[in-house]
Amino acid sequence: MSVCFRKTVSLVFEYDTPRFVNINSKIVGVLSRFIQLVIIGYIIGFVLVYKKGYQESCPVESTVVTKVKGVIYTNYTVEELGIPNYPQLYNRIWDPTDYVVPSEGLEKGGFFVMTNVVITPNQTRGICPEDTQIKLAICETDSDCEIGRSLEVGNGVQTGKCVDSSRVNSDLKTCEVFSWCPVEQDILPLYTFATNLSFTRVSNNDYLIKCVMFSRNGTRALLEEAQNFTLLIKNTVAFPFFGEQYLRRNILEDANSSYLQQCRYHSHLDPFCPVFRIGDIISGSGNNFSSVTIRGGVFVVKINWQCNLDFDFLEFCKPKYSFARMDNPEAKIAPGWNFRLAKYHEENRRTLSKMYGLKILIEVDGEAGKFNIVPLMLNLGSGLALMGLVTIICDIIALYCIKHGEIYKEKKYKSVRGDDAFDVTPNLNSAAVTRGNGYNRFGGNETPAENRQDVIDASLSSL
Repeated sequence: MSVCFRKTVSLVFEYDTPRFVNINSKIVGVLSRFIQLVIIGYIIGFVLVYKKGYQESCPVESTVVTKVKGVIYTNYTVEELGIPNYPQLYNRIWDPTDYVVPSEGLEKGGFFVMTNVVITPNQTRGICPEDTQIKLAICETDSDCEIGRSLEVGNGVQTGKCVDSSRVNSDLKTCEVFSWCPVEQDILPLYTFATNLSFTRVSNNDYLIKCVMFSRNGTRALLEEAQNFTLLIKNTVAFPFFGEQYLRRNILEDANSSYLQQCRYHSHLDPFCPVFRIGDIISGSGNNFSSVTIRGGVFVVKINWQCNLDFDFLEFCKPKYSFARMDNPEAKIAPGWNFRLAKYHEENRRTLSKMYGLKILIEVDGEAGKFNIVPLMLNLGSGLALMGLVTIICDIIALYCIKHGEIYKEKKYKSVRGDDAFDVTPNLNSAAVTRGNGYNRFGGNETPAENRQDVIDASLSSL
């Protein structure tokens, strides 16, 4: 049997026991007390107080119902709207059934508020020119149009003919398509005038000033006054793990109908009012309402419940609200949020609306905690186990990082050999151990058998 193998086997027959050595050192002593204070502070301050490690926790279960209110009347001139087709469709009364989609809410209480729209009325199935904004549909001859071809961004299936565009002031030709006709003209309503001045020098002191007026569509939202719409959030939460009695709403118990009609959420003045201005939600997320409403965006209202059931449930379990924007406002391609919705008047006639606006989601999270002896004992036990780091760190410093490390190492580690020790090299050890004469080895020293107990006592007393 090889020596290496016997050394490995000898590990089975060894036992290590801690040896306590009192080291009088200012560096090691201060370091050990400092680490102990840090661990105790972590256990008491962070684990038990801040994280409430003495409590058993339960995640919140919730339901959300939302209701949007507000009425707007739009009355723009044809020049202000700046769109060629049916400008009178944009001047009307708008109530929640017109601008909230769907009116009963979606996605756990989420909803969509329309702030801008492109309306294409009285579409019927038929044949008509493709939109000139579809670049691949612009043609010169019939050979540029393929029968049965459908463009991904197009409005229909090509017939194979190249025809004049139906757009006003357009001399382009586009491919004819089978589609809902007329096809949508994606031009946002409302525009502002911009002026471009250029100066041309005609002599030493004379200049020719050229003024060019041009318009930019979609610089304002049609329903810009939507910022004054109000949102009522009814959120019911429960913590069934601790009992059915832990159930409540975000509408506080002392609120009444007149309070809900008058109150508006404010982070400082009225932080528990469940009625929010749409404009406050957008501004609370760090965005400008006027710029957001042109192309739309996705926002979230976060309701956080942190409840301490060791105290009065109704007093120490109240919601906290926060707001955030979920989409990227700096997106270069397809920014904002929009979708198309068709309202059918009969079998072959509809009004198509491309709606831009605010998609608002409701997100509820949180938990409740209540005292329980089990997590308290587990956290205390884990914290006490961390105290073992003090010994490990201080041993490393004392043995390897300061002067007289060899002296500390000599005092800390000692090997004691019993009379039944496993011999790694039996041939060598057999000559040194004479069992018949009553001799044995303790710590490398041969000792008479009659003095064996004295040597053992001396060895153990030195540990």
